[in-house]
Amino acid sequence: MLTFIFSFVMPRVVGMFQDMKQQLPLPTLMLLGLVNFLSSYWWVLLILLGVAAYYFRRYLNTPEGRDAFDARVLRLPVFGKLISMIAVSRFTRTFGTLLQSGVPTLAALDIVKSVVGNTVLAAAVQKARENVREGESIAEPLRRSGLFPPVVVQMVAVGEKSGELEKMLLKISDSFDRTVETRMTGLMALMEPVIIVVMGVIIGFIVVAIMLPMLEMSSGVH
Repeated sequence: MLTFIFSFVMPRVVGMFQDMKQQLPLPTLMLLGLVNFLSSYWWVLLILLGVAAYYFRRYLNTPEGRDAFDARVLRLPVFGKLISMIAVSRFTRTFGTLLQSGVPTLAALDIVKSVVGNTVLAAAVQKARENVREGESIAEPLRRSGLFPPVVVQMVAVGEKSGELEKMLLKISDSFDRTVETRMTGLMALMEPVIIVVMGVIIGFIVVAIMLPMLEMSSGVH
């Protein structure tokens, strides 16, 4: 709708506004400035977006950039917690499945670190692997990392003591999957009205900017 308005409607309206001999309202001036800028410098915006995307991609391809980006992702409000839960679910499900299949713990941890999808969590898994190789339990290094929820650490510790670590890991994954699905459903239900309100504000501003000078011109004629 916005593309149609700025590409077909506004160029026709702009000419009419420019022919007016009266002072235009501020919303109309702002809209005209935006239309003129986009029509004159759209190619500059495309170039800037392309350059930004290129350097952002290069930044992510460096170990330092990827670590910094993944750390910031985990700190995002609302979404950070959700992404962390998805990564933990991947970790526990893959780890539990590998252990059930008879893969040794160290080899399983070495495989799991590549499927969590986050370099910060992968580094924590790698650190846990090194600690396990030195004779430590799995739960303790996960707790020290501060990246795994306490309930996960506690259930892993219970699984290690009871000898049912595989089952406990799969239960954790099932529980997290259900929680993620519930939160995603709630988040999408919340985003729909927010998007509608934002679009309504944008379209409303455009309509007001177009109608104000017309109303002023009409009142001047009367």
